[in-house]
Amino acid sequence: MFNRLLLFAGISLNLGVFAQTNSPYSAAGIGEHVGSNSPVFSGIGNHSVTYAMPSVLNTSNPATYSYLRHQFPIFSIGMNTRLSTNHNNGVKEFNNSTAISEIAFGLSFAKRFGLAFGIKPIYRKSYNISSTEPLLSDSVRYDYIGTGSVNKAFIGLSFNIFNKEVFKWSVGGNVGGVFGTVQDERRSSVVSPTTKAGGLEITSQSLRSFHYDLGTLVQFKLKKANTFTIGATMEPIQKIKSTFNQSLGYSPTDVTVPSTYQYLSGTGDIKGKIQFANNYSVGLSYARLIKTVKRDGNERVSHLMIMAGYNAAEWSKYNDNFADSTRVNNLSNSSGFNVAVQFIPQAISTGSILPKFFNRTNYRVGYYSTTLPYLMNGVQLNEWAVTAGLGMPILVDKRVDSSIQLGVGYGKRGTTTDALSQSFVTVNVGIFVAPSLNDRWFVKRKLD
Repeated sequence: MFNRLLLFAGISLNLGVFAQTNSPYSAAGIGEHVGSNSPVFSGIGNHSVTYAMPSVLNTSNPATYSYLRHQFPIFSIGMNTRLSTNHNNGVKEFNNSTAISEIAFGLSFAKRFGLAFGIKPIYRKSYNISSTEPLLSDSVRYDYIGTGSVNKAFIGLSFNIFNKEVFKWSVGGNVGGVFGTVQDERRSSVVSPTTKAGGLEITSQSLRSFHYDLGTLVQFKLKKANTFTIGATMEPIQKIKSTFNQSLGYSPTDVTVPSTYQYLSGTGDIKGKIQFANNYSVGLSYARLIKTVKRDGNERVSHLMIMAGYNAAEWSKYNDNFADSTRVNNLSNSSGFNVAVQFIPQAISTGSILPKFFNRTNYRVGYYSTTLPYLMNGVQLNEWAVTAGLGMPILVDKRVDSSIQLGVGYGKRGTTTDALSQSFVTVNVGIFVAPSLNDRWFVKRKLD
């Protein structure tokens, strides 16, 4: 089964299909930053910087790879759905989108090392805005359309500098490349019973470049039952190679049909660079093992974890430069915080009897609030959401870490006084697949 899932991952990578929706916020730059859409972290307020569990692959902080269960590979795949309602001057518009959030594979080996590789989206452009104005006996329609996504293929490595039972310090990094194409299109057309003739401008940017991000994690235990974790991640400012192309044209019959386009002029492919914003996150978590004695005399060990984090991005430094012409997108620096709690009723089991399903389930709640890089009437927009999640184990064997993960959230962007605001619901589903004891890797077999 594990090999079949790896095959499915390869097929999914080749498809690279993402459903699109109408998100006016994605019009700026190369699109809206996707962030982490993992079903685990979406259930805890998007907190990922300190999350290091043996059965969860955390590609947002590469320093966590060495905390995976030793010599047991783990495969991760997830899907996220966003249901949003845009409010614009009393007009409501409902949209939905579904996309692959991540496909990744991880492994801890040689006691101190961890490895992971995969693919995930990092930017997405998807908007469709239209308006109509009267012109004599007819009218003119204006359309603004954006499509495309930028993805990241990576391989990461982590190393425990200190690897003691009471104190661990790990560092890690992901290296790889970003790739993808985003396109902006502007149309103006005459709306009449006989024709939809009009003009258009198409601008596209194709990215193909090296990319990296870094992470660190410090974990220390007090009296074995209490664990403190401090984590940090950073995506430094990087200049990403890109190709820019802009063309002008018109359609004598129907501007919505590409086969009727007649192009008038174009820039051709112009090489340049896009400067990504500097992103960083810091966080702190506290975990405690709680021992209780049940009525039958057996001991139960529960796990409680409290998390808090802060993140920021220097969007004011984002720009693109093509043919010695720098375009500034008037974005503002953003920052935010998150808090979350996770509880596992029975985190440690003894004996040969498998614990009950609901006792082994991870229960999560969280909240986050962050400023967005976008300005509306000179005021920076804010986004907040409350979240909840479940990590449901697939209990074939208590030594198997396979699980189904679910994260949901409800939040808002902007306020009712803003010209453009949004309310949304997110639903993220994923699966972690880990092999049984017989599939343990890097083990020297012995013959009797």
